[in-house]
Amino acid sequence: MTSAQSSKQSSSTDRGERGQEGSQEQRYQDESTFNRLAISELQRDLQRVEDLTRQAQQDAQGSRQLAQHARSAAGQAQNQAREALNQAQQSQGQAQQTQTQLQQAQNQAQQAQSEAQQANQRAQQAQGQAQQAQNQLQQAQNDAQQAHQRAQGAQERADQASQQAQQAEDQAQQAHNQAQQAQTDAGQLRINVRQLQRS
Repeated sequence: MTSAQSSKQSSSTDRGERGQEGSQEQRYQDESTFNRLAISELQRDLQRVEDLTRQAQQDAQGSRQLAQHARSAAGQAQNQAREALNQAQQSQGQAQQTQTQLQQAQNQAQQAQSEAQQANQRAQQAQGQAQQAQNQLQQAQNDAQQAHQRAQGAQERADQASQQAQQAEDQAQQAHNQAQQAQTDAGQLRINVRQLQRS
């Protein structure tokens, strides 16, 4: 091989190596650009996830507070219904006692009527008053029975409202826990992205 041929072959080899180096460098630049774009897109997605997580956590916190207020209101309604039920039971007991006393008064009026004809008019008047009092007492007893039934219905509704409030609070707590877990996952993902950027 001549010196000219050797020089020509060496020049051709250098151009080929430079071309390969340029192509490899371009490939590295393309990969680096692609990685930067992927990381940027991942950071934007992570930011959206964190925003949604914070919003979900705030919503869960609000729901839990509303559920606690509802449970408190239901507890108050339940206490009021229980108090009304107790009062109705007391009224019913007093009405029963008064009816017993009235029955005794009627017996005494009949005895007085049989003892003297002269006291007949007074006894009949007393019996009429006793009958009127019995009617009033019967009405009071009916009212007490209705109040007792209404109080039972109110207590049942209060119990149902308390159960619903408890369920709402449990759901709000579950949503809060899920939002907290999502925030934790987002934080871990951000750490992974930072490690990827450093690498």
